[in-house]
Amino acid sequence: MYATIWPHELGHSVAAYLYGCKANWWQTYMSWFFWDSWAGPIDYRCLHAKGPVAEGVTDFAGVAVNLLFLALAPLVGRWWQTPPPKDSVKSWVLVGTVFWALANYAEAFSYLVLNTFWLSSDMTGVVFASGVSRWNWFALGAVAAVLVWRSLLGSLRAAGTILENPHVTRGSWLVIFAAYVIVLSLAMGTARIVLKPPS
Repeated sequence: MYATIWPHELGHSVAAYLYGCKANWWQTYMSWFFWDSWAGPIDYRCLHAKGPVAEGVTDFAGVAVNLLFLALAPLVGRWWQTPPPKDSVKSWVLVGTVFWALANYAEAFSYLVLNTFWLSSDMTGVVFASGVSRWNWFALGAVAAVLVWRSLLGSLRAAGTILENPHVTRGSWLVIFAAYVIVLSLAMGTARIVLKPPS
C-alpha cells in the first residue's frame, strides 16, 4: 500500500511544487497506517490565485499517478508472456505486480467513483475546476472501472493459478482479489469523507 498511497500524495505535491505553490516537492504527510495521509503543506491560496487549471491539475495529479502505475504494472510483470511456472521468480513478480495494480486500481477508482458519487476530497476540486458535472465524472469513472477490471481478468486468473493450493482454488483467489479491491476502495473512500486535511 505504501507504494500506492505515497506516490499518490507525491503526485499532488509535485504538481503544487511545479505551480510554485509548495516549498518542497518531496514533503508529504504519510501516516504509518495510511488512512490519514496527505500531500503535505500546499499553499492553496497560491493555487487558487493561479486559476482553476492549477487547482484541478494539482487535485487530479494523485489519481493520475495511480492510473499511470496501473498501466505500468503489466509492463513490469510482463503479463503478456506465457504464465511462468509456479515458485519461479517470474511467477512471484507477476503476483506482486497484480497486487500492486489492484491497489492502484482501488485507489484511483475510489476517487473516480466513490468520491465523485459522494463528492469529497480531490474530486471536489477536480469537478469545480473542470466545470464538468460530478455525474459525468462518476459515469466516466464507473465505465472505466468496469472496462479496466475486464482487462485485468486474464492476469488475475494467471496469478490465481500461481497462488492456487490444496486449500485455496484459483476461483477463490479471484474472489480474494475482488474483496481486496472492495475493502481498499471503501476504506480509502470513507477516509476521505470523514477525515479533514491538516491545516
